[in-house]
Amino acid sequence: MAKDSDILDKIGRRSGMTVPENYFADFASRMEAKLPEHKATQPGKVLHRNVWQQCRPYIYMAAMFSGIWLMMWIFNDISDRSNNSDISGNPVLAGVIGSDRFYDYYPMDDIDEYELIEDMYDDGVTLADFKL
Repeated sequence: MAKDSDILDKIGRRSGMTVPENYFADFASRMEAKLPEHKATQPGKVLHRNVWQQCRPYIYMAAMFSGIWLMMWIFNDISDRSNNSDISGNPVLAGVIGSDRFYDYYPMDDIDEYELIEDMYDDGVTLADFKL
């Protein structure tokens, strides 16, 4: 038995979507009849706008440029923080951390003694270095 490969021949070419005859021939005239009348303005007549309508484009533009300035300022501030992670760039912070009072008032309780001893051994410090 021979297979028929053209499926459209089996079901036909009609899709079922049809419009009445000559529907689009007088469509524009029927649409115009259904629309309400539009009063056209006289050419050359200037419409008066209130103060808000006159200032609105400038206020929107100022808000846009303010937003762009703020966004650039924030990105610059974030990039400065990542670049200035070195303590030598901040003499006040270096002075505070260098003083003994800092360690007296701000104890570091989250340091595990075992990890501290392991770090010391990794750095080469042994018990022979200490006099007991």
